[in-house]
Amino acid sequence: MALKSLREEQGLTQAALATNCRCDVSSISKLERGLTQPSLHFMLILAKGLDVDPEELLRRTLANSPDVSK
Repeated sequence: MALKSLREEQGLTQAALATNCRCDVSSISKLERGLTQPSLHFMLILAKGLDVDPEELLRRTLANSPDVSK
């Protein structure tokens, strides 16, 4: 997931993003490490927490996904 790179581009820590998204830091960590996949609803929350368009988050996530054929 492109979450880590987007988060770092915004200058946010995992803790700050978790606060923005009203979730646990462990949730952000698991997403960044690929241990869990977010629901569509949580993708929208992440986009808002990152202050990016949801389409941008989805586009970058799909571009970095080895499971998506191009």
